[in-house]
Amino acid sequence: MNEINTWLVGGGLAVGAMFAMVLHRFRFCLVAGVSNFMLIRDSRQILAFASAWLVAIAGTQLLEITGIVAVADSAYRDPTMDWLGASIGGFVFGLGAALAGGCAARTLVRAMEGSAHSLIALISFALVSAVTQFGFLEPFRVKLTQETSIALLADAGIASLLSLPSWLVLGLVVTGLLFFIYKIGDGRPDKPLLIAGGIVGGLVVFSWYITGVLAQDELMVERPSAMTLSGPLARFGYMLISGQLPALSFTTSFVIGTAVVSLLLALVTRQFRITAPAKGMAKMALLGGALMGFGAITAYGCNIGQGLSGISTLSLESLIAVVSMIAGICVVTRLMEKYA
Repeated sequence: MNEINTWLVGGGLAVGAMFAMVLHRFRFCLVAGVSNFMLIRDSRQILAFASAWLVAIAGTQLLEITGIVAVADSAYRDPTMDWLGASIGGFVFGLGAALAGGCAARTLVRAMEGSAHSLIALISFALVSAVTQFGFLEPFRVKLTQETSIALLADAGIASLLSLPSWLVLGLVVTGLLFFIYKIGDGRPDKPLLIAGGIVGGLVVFSWYITGVLAQDELMVERPSAMTLSGPLARFGYMLISGQLPALSFTTSFVIGTAVVSLLLALVTRQFRITAPAKGMAKMALLGGALMGFGAITAYGCNIGQGLSGISTLSLESLIAVVSMIAGICVVTRLMEKYA
């Protein structure tokens, strides 16, 4: 039996609990951000995500530049870039998230609040991600990676690929995000949502510090990681299929912490209500969850894994995945608007 790293397990639970509190109060969601901006020019949610990106990128890059955390050793910065998997997986995930009515994190939280629609999507997500990661779809995914991946001379970081100083790339990205927040927010953004986004970004940075510093010891060197949902959900889905319990890690503990605290908050605030899917929408939840599961594993992460943790490393592969996710959400949003 492997020894449990208390920093990884405890840290994952703590970060998941704090993440759940933010989502419970502010309904932080990439699908809502993109679709609300497209349909009614409501920029509040997308600016919250921009705020999360700003803090997550700035904090993570400072950890790397100062040598505190070996961020370049993380999976997001591997010297092999699966650009096609990131593109296809990200796009399919975006399609699924929009069809399911919420991104990975929002689906998890709403399921814990009693939404049967979100629970169907969540179970579908977990099962399909499991077969994509470990089951009969695994050979297809591995073959796609082997045939299309590009071997890089350096890691997948944008600074490494462009042979630019990390501080210069960081400065340009931070300046761009600040300009975006000011411009889209018309100089008067929703401050509470910006703060909420900043807290989520801070949790990403805290996650890197836990896994890259606090959890390290001389006997067991851990590869640093941060917040993600798709990998742990695939393991929980595999548990439903095989009965094999997943090993406790930072990421599995993060999902447990998010789910448990979301349920407790819903009960304490009396917001827990079992609600059936709207007529004809159960199949949308099932399809959306399945697409999310396949897409997230193929893209090496969902809108939390690639969309926050991966992007904080300034990985080109993560950037491709996030742009593809947003494109998928945009396509479904336009189609729903057209045929509503």
